[in-house]
Amino acid sequence: MATYLPSDCLSNIFSYLDTDASSLYSSLLVNRTWCLNVVPVLWRRTFYMTSHSNFSTKKRGQLVATYLTCMAVNEILNPILDEISPNATPISSTVVEKVPTPTFDYAEFLRGFDYYDVYQAIGIWYAYQTCDKKQLMKFDIFSKNVGDSEYCKLILTRELVKYIVSRSPTIDYLALDAERKIPPDYWSFSRFPGARNCLSYLRTFVCRGNSNKLDVYTSLAQWCNSIESITLYEIGDDDPKAEALSSLIQGQRRLRKFILWGGMSNQLPQIIHALTFHGFGLKYLEFRFCNFEQCQQPLDTIAMSCTEITTLKFIQCGDLQSNITPNLLNPIFPDLEVLDLQGTQIPSEALETIFKCANIDLRNINIEKTESRYSQIIESIANNCTNVTKIKARLTKDKMTQLSKLFQSCINLESLTLYGPLPDRLYIFTQDASDDILINLREIVPVTLKELALKTDCAFTASAIEIFLRDCHADLNRLEFISYGSVWQHLNVIKKYAKRRGLKIKEQVAGNYSELLMRDLGHIIVEFENLE
Repeated sequence: MATYLPSDCLSNIFSYLDTDASSLYSSLLVNRTWCLNVVPVLWRRTFYMTSHSNFSTKKRGQLVATYLTCMAVNEILNPILDEISPNATPISSTVVEKVPTPTFDYAEFLRGFDYYDVYQAIGIWYAYQTCDKKQLMKFDIFSKNVGDSEYCKLILTRELVKYIVSRSPTIDYLALDAERKIPPDYWSFSRFPGARNCLSYLRTFVCRGNSNKLDVYTSLAQWCNSIESITLYEIGDDDPKAEALSSLIQGQRRLRKFILWGGMSNQLPQIIHALTFHGFGLKYLEFRFCNFEQCQQPLDTIAMSCTEITTLKFIQCGDLQSNITPNLLNPIFPDLEVLDLQGTQIPSEALETIFKCANIDLRNINIEKTESRYSQIIESIANNCTNVTKIKARLTKDKMTQLSKLFQSCINLESLTLYGPLPDRLYIFTQDASDDILINLREIVPVTLKELALKTDCAFTASAIEIFLRDCHADLNRLEFISYGSVWQHLNVIKKYAKRRGLKIKEQVAGNYSELLMRDLGHIIVEFENLE
């Protein structure tokens, strides 16, 4: 069959295995036709595969040796030190063994890499070299900030990346690690021959660290216009108002996903403004640990422009001011499926508006830091978001009656986690009331529910847990709650439930509080799995 399949079909089939090195290697040995079609796929994500799969350090070192051999054969290694020192030791004959000419120029097949993965692979290869070879690789001039061996690894990493971008026609994935360990001079792509043509096809860009990033932002803004996903961990201390980054964001025609960790208050206004240019394309937007003090009503600006967002996350971003109100002509996030406000506070009226506009599309909600004044939060979800499958919210004991409405309306609910003020030493129990809350829910729990966590100021006796589990129709695989009484009694009840349902207890964590006035309270976490 393989004899009659055209190469285009074979290449398309093998492309689905681009991270399965074992299967690709087996296919490589079938015949010459398969080999010619497998090699480009096998070498497409080499640094990713060797970093994230079960490859030994020796194999990772051999990968680098193969690339260096290609460089030596193409006479790339000999002149790499000319710009540093005319008297530097030639390293072409020292960094690689005398091996046969490679069958392919493997750098031509690489389509994406993480700069730090390349640096680590070089370090592994260097560690396998003999002391004599390491001595021969010492350079006449090296940085005062790093040792000679570290400088050698940085130089080789830079030159290997230079070689890759000069040979590969397309790099669609690029990740940079802008930490102090790798100075920006070593990944300044504006000085790399062929980088403009190679990186103009970039689709995914990831950049970590807070070192200088201005050069890479400026270069990519000039070269790229089709980036679909940008993920940044810190913007960079040399772009104080994020003007270069904003230019990069605005210049993209297909931006679908934007993630930012750690933006400063003076940088975020420019970022929010730049994102408004992608109103009809942006689908995924996430901010983590960002300071929006100088950015007035960022949520309102995004809601007015980015109308097709399906995932919206503001995580640990403090208080966000918002005056969002329902608008029939311009709905607020009408396609929203995931809303995550973990550690972030927005006004209750704005939250209510989002629920009403997103309606049945909203499936995943995390609003654990909601202020207590928004007392009807669960009821609002039940009234507006009937297709929700996952909820994390803040709820106190006196508002738990809303769960009846939730369970009756949201029949597809799979995971419910409720946070609240845990009992303290002065907590006065009305134990019957707490037990009744749980017992009254037992017959209306959706059959789809898999995870139930009540980490709030309700503590339940073993008898209440037994009644709940006996009459509950859901097949739970995770249960977490505050117990009242000996945790061992609760665990015995849970073991009987597991045996009755044919489940195995995969993990259990249980213990009573040690403080004198809280010894009747415990915390129990149990995970189940099927015996089959």
